[in-house]
Amino acid sequence: MVPAMHEEDAEAARAGAGATWEALTAPWKRAFEEAWASFCAGSAGVGAVVVDGSGEIVSAGRNCMFEDDPEVSPLAGSRMAHAEMVALQQMRRGDFDDHEIYSTFEPCLMCAATIRMYHLRRVHFAAVDPLWDGLEEAFRSAPVLARRMPERTVLGGPFGVFGHVLHLCGLGERMPEIMVTAHGTLAPELLVLGRRLERDGRLTTLSARAATVDLAVAELWDDLSGAAALAGASGGRTAL
Repeated sequence: MVPAMHEEDAEAARAGAGATWEALTAPWKRAFEEAWASFCAGSAGVGAVVVDGSGEIVSAGRNCMFEDDPEVSPLAGSRMAHAEMVALQQMRRGDFDDHEIYSTFEPCLMCAATIRMYHLRRVHFAAVDPLWDGLEEAFRSAPVLARRMPERTVLGGPFGVFGHVLHLCGLGERMPEIMVTAHGTLAPELLVLGRRLERDGRLTTLSARAATVDLAVAELWDDLSGAAALAGASGGRTAL
C-alpha cells in the first residue's frame, strides 16, 4: 500500500509537476503523450517524434510491439515496432539533415542504426538505457558510421525518470533477463522504482481512469523527483 499524501503535499506535487510539464517543448510533450498511449495500450511505454529544421513535428510514433492493429502502424505487433521506427517509417525519401528525433527512452541498436541511416542531425532522449551501455562508442569506432553521427542530448530529471520507469512497467514480466541485469548494475534505483510501481498498480490505475500523461506524472511526482535526485547524486552514464 502507498501511504496517502497530505493535501498540502499533494498540491505541491501537482504544482511542481505542472510547472515542469509546461516548461517542456512541444516535441517533448508529444513524445510523452505517445509513450503514455503506448503504455495504456499494453505495449512498452515509449514514444517518439521527429521535427524538421524549423522545429515542427513531422511524424510521431509509439511502441506498439504488443498490439496487432495495422491502423496504429504497419509495424504493429512486430519486433520492429519501436517508437522511433514507427515515427521514421512514416517519412518518405528526402533530405533529413536538419531533422531531429525525440524519444522518451534511449534508442536501441536497431533504432540508432536507422536514425544514422536517415542522417538526422540530433537525437534527444529522456532517459539513458543501461542495456546499451557502450553502443555509442561502438558506432564511433566504425569510420563509415562515425563520419555522420548525430549529436545526442539527454533530458533527465523527473521526466527522464518517468520515461524510464514507464518503459520498465510497460515491459513488466516480459522484460528480458539481460535487461534486468543491466539495470541492476547501472540503474538499480530505477529498477527498484519500476518494480514498486508495478506492485502498487498506480500506473495501471491511472491508465484505467484515462488520466492524461501530465496528471499521471503529477500523481507520481514525489517518487520521480526523488529518484531523479538519487540518480544525479550517484552519477552514471551520460550521452557523448
